[in-house]
Amino acid sequence: MQLQWALTSNNRPIHSRHVMFFYGSLMDAEILQSVLGLPDVPQMSKGEIKGFSMKIWGIYPTILRNTQGTISGTIWKVDSESHFLRLHEYETGVYKWCYCEVKLEDGRELKGCRTLCWAGNADSKELEEGEFDLLRYQKYFKASVDRR
Repeated sequence: MQLQWALTSNNRPIHSRHVMFFYGSLMDAEILQSVLGLPDVPQMSKGEIKGFSMKIWGIYPTILRNTQGTISGTIWKVDSESHFLRLHEYETGVYKWCYCEVKLEDGRELKGCRTLCWAGNADSKELEEGEFDLLRYQKYFKASVDRR
């Protein structure tokens, strides 16, 4: 089955099966389970995308298009409209849906994947240089999100 994707005029997702690339708190499978209300911890795979750079917005990472950058993260196949809508709600309006190609650890490449990018101005004073530290997030902030 070919995966399809579309956005409405207000950047809300229209459902279809799709591989999502996560680079922040959603790299933690237990957080993804909690956010989406999944019955089981999802099985995710590691990968990376090129053509993006990371900035930090508060405690959260965001990515911007960049010809040089590489971002590490995880992928998961979203196949429910309610999951797309919940991800959109969780990430808030400061992010927008972007296309990306993911290179998996085994060398395979997945085209037509989606991720969430900064929706504002790339030069925004709200953004700082930095990298996302998943272990730090899990230690200090995970409990406030994980409602399993």
